[in-house]
Amino acid sequence: MVSWLAKWGAKKGVQMFTPKIAKNLTTKRSIQDKVVKAVDEGTKKGLGGKKPSDKLKQSMSKTKRDSSKSMKDISYKWDKLVSDRKKADKKLVKQTVGGGAAAIAGTVGAHEGAKRKWPKYKKVMESDITIKDGKLGLKEKKKK
Repeated sequence: MVSWLAKWGAKKGVQMFTPKIAKNLTTKRSIQDKVVKAVDEGTKKGLGGKKPSDKLKQSMSKTKRDSSKSMKDISYKWDKLVSDRKKADKKLVKQTVGGGAAAIAGTVGAHEGAKRKWPKYKKVMESDITIKDGKLGLKEKKKK
C-alpha cells in the first residue's frame, strides 16, 4: 500500500516520511512487565489482600510509570555505552592493521630503494651467507 503512495508522491514532488521504528522493543516491554509485576506484588503484600483505594491506585500507576522510565533510561545508557565501545574497538583494529601494512610497505620500499642505490647491498641481500674455514663468505642463492 505504501509503495504506490510513494510512487505517486515522487511524481507530484511530495516528500514522503516513513515512520521511525523504535529499537529494543522487547527489552522495553520486559522492563515494563517486571516493574508492573513488582509494584503489584508489593501492594498486595502491603494491603494484606484488601483492595486498594482510588488514591492508592493513582499513586501506584505513577510509581509504575516513573520506575519503568528510569529503568529504561539506564538500559538506553548501557546500550549506548556498549555500541560506543564496539565502534571504538573496530576503529582500533582498523588502525592497527593499517599501521602494520604501512610498516611493511615502508620496509619493502626501503629495501628496494637500497638495492638500486647500493650495488654492494644488493649483492649481500641476494646471497646466502656461508662459513668456510671459520670465515664468513657470500654464496650466490640457488634460483628455483
